[in-house]
Amino acid sequence: MKKVLSLAILATFLATPAFAGETFVGNQDSSSNSVTKTNLMLDSKTFSQRDEKYSSWANKVDVDGDINISQGSDGDTTISFDKFTNNTADSELHGKYSETNWTTLGGSINTTINTYTDAHETTAGVR
Repeated sequence: MKKVLSLAILATFLATPAFAGETFVGNQDSSSNSVTKTNLMLDSKTFSQRDEKYSSWANKVDVDGDINISQGSDGDTTISFDKFTNNTADSELHGKYSETNWTTLGGSINTTINTYTDAHETTAGVR
């Protein structure tokens, strides 16, 4: 019985609130650790198709040289061609272009993030 009474009295002193003018000191330690893991899976497929048709045509006439027209004394007209050329060129183009693309992208991105935190707080004062 004496032991119980002694413990009760001791507990009363320890649990009493602080009185005015009483000093106190507090120490607090904390730490944490967190791990985040991410797995990003990629699976992408792309299909594209392109068809083109084209046609072009060109015509060019090129005249080079001199044409001389003269009248003689007898009244006749004389036409002379000095290095005269007449060139005609034609071209035509028809075509088709086709393209098909298949693209596949796959894989994974794995990440791990570790976060560590340690803190210590000390307080002191008078109540």
